[in-house]
Amino acid sequence: AAELAATASALVAPGKGVLSSDESAPTLAARFEAAGVDGFEDDARRAYRELLYATPELGTYVSGAILGADMLFEQSAGGTPFVDLLNVQGILPGVRVDAGDVQLPGAIAGETCSRGLDGLDERAALYREQGARFAKWRTKIRISDNAPSFLALKENCWTMARCARTLQEQGLVPLLEPAVLSEGAHSIERAAEVQERVYVDVFRALAENGVFLEGCLLKPSMTTPGDDCPEAATAELVAAYSVRTLERTVPSAVPGVCFNSGTLSEEEASLCLDAMNRIERKGPWSVTFGFSSSLQATCAQTWGGDPDRAGAAQQALLARARANGEANLGKYAPGS
Repeated sequence: AAELAATASALVAPGKGVLSSDESAPTLAARFEAAGVDGFEDDARRAYRELLYATPELGTYVSGAILGADMLFEQSAGGTPFVDLLNVQGILPGVRVDAGDVQLPGAIAGETCSRGLDGLDERAALYREQGARFAKWRTKIRISDNAPSFLALKENCWTMARCARTLQEQGLVPLLEPAVLSEGAHSIERAAEVQERVYVDVFRALAENGVFLEGCLLKPSMTTPGDDCPEAATAELVAAYSVRTLERTVPSAVPGVCFNSGTLSEEEASLCLDAMNRIERKGPWSVTFGFSSSLQATCAQTWGGDPDRAGAAQQALLARARANGEANLGKYAPGS
């Protein structure tokens, strides 16, 4: 328990956050197609990951990196394991352990449940042996007029709690991502309402499964209006609702919260995170980043598959990591 608590606390240390780099091959290929990179094959995928993990000084602002299970066992072109590239900078390696989602029978059309519990204890032990110290489980919750359903909430939250207990028994800190999706035209008030229901159910299930909260982290969505909502929200409004949601649902024993950025741009995500950390809040948790595209968008576009652009791409990544490290402290200067 002491090691789990120490690892969780290290992941949310002041001025630091988590780099999410566990995108699937199709997701990453789509990102690079948008950046003008054609034929994004496995070699390019590995080269891009190497670029990220070998970024000089990244460990100043990034405490942990989430890898796909295949990348956890991958190595650089020079033969250095990716976990070693991270460890040398003091960045804790993590791994995604869910196996995606499937339609949930009996639920509302479009609702899903996450897979991956079968064999998780053996896989978690293998990941730990390879060097992982934490692991992410993601589940999707959709919002509509009548969703989420009772069934979707119970199934997904219970499965998440079973995952968390299994991971802790194998020495891995669970980083739990109940992703309340922003698809739709719902208001920010509706998003907050659903998030509160989800997080209450998550922590109830964690308690019923005996999960050690001091060795567990939450990776929630920011509280934003739906993507198609006609009413935009300022960074200050997003921050106010996000913090209120945490205050109403997250136990104080949890060391920290590593937010998703959802569909927000790099700058928008940093501004929202910074605004959260300027609010005097009731909870003691660290509120930091667990971003993917909002850390990597400029980096990926700069690199574009050109090895000669690797250095410039790494500088772009470092700049966003620095910005979000400052946002965790409530000291981000917009546009810097």
